[in-house]
Amino acid sequence: MNAILWEEVLKFELDNPNDEYGFLTRLAFENKWTIYFAKKAIIEYKKFMYLAAVANEMVSPSEIVDIVWHQHLIFTTSYSDFCSLLSKRIEHIPSTHNRSEAEKFHKAEERTKELYEGNFGKQPKEIWGYSNELDSFNLDEARIEIGTLKKVFLGLFVILVFPVYYFVKPVLIQIGNPDFLIFYTLLFVLVIGFLMRFVKTAFDSFYENIKSNPILVNLTPFELVFLQNNKLQFVIHGVVNNLIMNKKIEVLGNNRLNLIDENLTDDKYENCVIEIMKEYEPMYYPQLFKIIAQKPIFEQIEKAVVRIRQKMTNSKQFSKVIQIAMLIIGFVLSIGFSRLISGISMDKPVTFLVFVLFAVLIISNFYLNKIINYLFTNTIPQSFKEDKINTQAEKDWQWNYFLYGNIILASSFVPLTGYVDRNSGSDGGSSCGTSCGSSCGSSCGSSCGGCGGD
Repeated sequence: MNAILWEEVLKFELDNPNDEYGFLTRLAFENKWTIYFAKKAIIEYKKFMYLAAVANEMVSPSEIVDIVWHQHLIFTTSYSDFCSLLSKRIEHIPSTHNRSEAEKFHKAEERTKELYEGNFGKQPKEIWGYSNELDSFNLDEARIEIGTLKKVFLGLFVILVFPVYYFVKPVLIQIGNPDFLIFYTLLFVLVIGFLMRFVKTAFDSFYENIKSNPILVNLTPFELVFLQNNKLQFVIHGVVNNLIMNKKIEVLGNNRLNLIDENLTDDKYENCVIEIMKEYEPMYYPQLFKIIAQKPIFEQIEKAVVRIRQKMTNSKQFSKVIQIAMLIIGFVLSIGFSRLISGISMDKPVTFLVFVLFAVLIISNFYLNKIINYLFTNTIPQSFKEDKINTQAEKDWQWNYFLYGNIILASSFVPLTGYVDRNSGSDGGSSCGTSCGSSCGSSCGSSCGGCGGD
């Protein structure tokens, strides 16, 4: 290995520190990658380009490395400077998918792997082994998505109430009131308690099988905040609060904020807020929130984490837990509705039963949603908190915010966050904001076969 050249390649900056929509942010945003994975992909791209520079024969990137390459080609000046550093113009050769070229590209892939392992060791599988990095979770895809599963459950419940009624009717008519209402309420409480214990155990086991995945291990504090709350506003609250605590923003009356220190910090999220506020007089926090939420640097967090959530919730392993929960809740509900049908058919008073069933339906829906979100609101965050709570990471304000949440918010800022939380119907638009200089991004067409040099 040419250690001197590799050190220069590794130090080569693809990002301008002051760019709001720089290389890293754009790469993560457009591909819905986490920040860790985008950084990892850039490192692997640099390794590939080093190999392309020192190799005498054609080498071939993985699909993920090729995505980074496509984006770097758009940054023409940076790419030219990079090739100058390598002392070789690395030409991008797209694959035509012709059979006659298949053997050539196959040999290039084998050669690349051999060169890589000789210079850098084993190739990280999430970069070189998959076209979709989330496939590294090794989760089987469920046939039915959770949203559809809930609709199917509702339909089946309505259909099966009558068969269940005829099955349990002989028992139901033997129980009078108010004994049935007492029995049914206690049964429902016990079932919910058992169900939540089952869900906790099941999702602990689910997470244990994937927790070592590098993408999950390296989630950032803000990505975890979004994962836990499923709302971007909680991330934005944390950033603005830290600016308030560090005396860079002051809280005025009537839900307004004023920028009192325009100097940038070492935090790109804080700098985004500062740059926005430079352009305005003291502004209402709800107005500031809406502008921040549309910035790619914040939207990237939402896009990446939503994609991870979807990967998990659409898996067979996740769906199995939810199906069991639905079956148990459905069975308990069917007993109550069977009693209602029985009472109506026998011309018995059912007013109190209707009220109880109405309450049970509301509570059941609440717990069903809680169960669906339990992995993200409890299992994963709790695992991270147990690992981080007694480490140096707590001294970092972002980790501190993830660990303690709203407890650390400035008292003067809390009323403003409450106003936004109550009035935010969405977390912001999905537009690119002021970001997009070119629409090519990483979707430039066919996959890359390899590269050559001149």
